[in-house]
Amino acid sequence: MANIPRFGVSAKYRGKVDAEETNTTKSGSRYFSGSSTNSHTGSSRAEDVSRSDSVYSSNIEEDARLGFANLPEQMHRKAVKKGFNFTLMVVGESGLGKSTLINSLFVQDLYKDREIIEANNRIQSTTQIEKRQIELDERGVKLRLTVVDTPGFGDAVNCNDCWKPIEDYIDSTFEQYFKDECGLNRKNIHDHRVHCCLYFISPYGHGLRQIDVEFMRRLQHKVNIVPVIAKADALTANELRAFKERIMTDFDRYKIDIYRLPECDSDEEDEIKRLDKEIKAVLPFAVVGSNCVIDLDGSRRARGRQYPWGSVEVENSRHCDFTKLRIFLLKTHMQDLKDMTLDVHYENYRAKYITERMSKRQSDRREGVNTGALARLEKEGGTGFEAIVDQDSLLKQKEEELQRMQQLMSKMQEQLKRNTNVVPNPSVSLNNGTGNAQSSPIPVTGQQAS
Repeated sequence: MANIPRFGVSAKYRGKVDAEETNTTKSGSRYFSGSSTNSHTGSSRAEDVSRSDSVYSSNIEEDARLGFANLPEQMHRKAVKKGFNFTLMVVGESGLGKSTLINSLFVQDLYKDREIIEANNRIQSTTQIEKRQIELDERGVKLRLTVVDTPGFGDAVNCNDCWKPIEDYIDSTFEQYFKDECGLNRKNIHDHRVHCCLYFISPYGHGLRQIDVEFMRRLQHKVNIVPVIAKADALTANELRAFKERIMTDFDRYKIDIYRLPECDSDEEDEIKRLDKEIKAVLPFAVVGSNCVIDLDGSRRARGRQYPWGSVEVENSRHCDFTKLRIFLLKTHMQDLKDMTLDVHYENYRAKYITERMSKRQSDRREGVNTGALARLEKEGGTGFEAIVDQDSLLKQKEEELQRMQQLMSKMQEQLKRNTNVVPNPSVSLNNGTGNAQSSPIPVTGQQAS
């Protein structure tokens, strides 16, 4: 600074400035010298600067985080606050333990007021649809469960079309959801679609019966079908193993598409992978249901069934697949069942519904039937049929008028030929659609040309 010339500054003032600069330089060396210490803490100034730099760099790293890593937590809080819906349908003939199994799965008594239908009333019985709703709470997570029961299925002597009410009900839930989606109040849509259908197979037989095949083939593309072998305690271990193999063979033979468990992701937890492998190994599920608690050897109590020759525990994996079915429904695959319903079955219905509506609208246009115009004509005092008749008569009149014009044009051409005495050009033609004559120039003789 002292060597830089200062123009317009007196020597006395310049000397004062140089002295101040010298003091400033000495003061700076005092602050940034490594040998100087803080009189209060005894630490060096360099250490204080290093510490402040590290704090500053950490603050920069903290500020560099955008914050969207917390998005899963936000979605989790919102989902838990809203709660979850799940609709489960149970289908099977009476006496296979459907109600008992549902009570065992959810540890609830959903069928307190249910009446057993007498045998005389089952001869002409029809399939009915009964819904029961209950709200479950587990560690702050709420589940609104809807159980759709189908009493009367397969109980009548004539079981033709006994699956039709079930099919119509599933279609009605899809239609209602589609209308709600297209409506104005889309925020409060209630999802009543069936996410899973437990189909109960009777253990008394040699595989699938005809009614089983027909039902699953009719509904395989509308709902997730999970086959369940009811009353598995009626079969020995070897019989049960052979029965499962026959059922899986029947699925392939009749080309029945039941719900297939998806493969686990590579980054999935080991516990989930293990459970998924165990569930796939026991399909179809063989279950036993019971709401009674029995004593086992006087040492412990469990839900099960007591027989003269022993006892069957509902939650014992060596006796049945009840625990694996519960894990499948409630722990590992509930969300996948809902996703399959939304992404596959509902989308199939939606595409079919839209296609049918468009084809119907196009056919109506081709037929010339306009419902809105007919309604307006009726409101004005005439019926739609009268309007169509009037249009037909008007078209007839126009056609007759065109024919008269064509005849007149033909006469005029004949008259012109006789006057000119010239052979007509073969390229003369009439446009029947418009009545306008199109022809090439007609040659004339020299005398006429003059």
